[in-house]
Amino acid sequence: MTIEITMYLLFLAVGFGLGVVVSLNLSAQRLEKRIQRLTEPAPPRVEINVSEELVARYLDSFDLVAIPKDLVVRVGQAPTRH
Repeated sequence: MTIEITMYLLFLAVGFGLGVVVSLNLSAQRLEKRIQRLTEPAPPRVEINVSEELVARYLDSFDLVAIPKDLVVRVGQAPTRH
């Protein structure tokens, strides 16, 4: 009878020990992820505010010519939907 009680207590102790080890492992992984998130810099927020006048002056600096898309068709191909 004492061997059965001893085996039962050993089984409980091993199960409890494995539960503690798994719990500590999961906690350590969560802590590492949290520390890694805190040490990584946040992605920069880029906000570009450009006036319409500046864009117009930039586009005027190029010699842009508008060509109707029905004139720009390669030989043997249908026009694209751009």
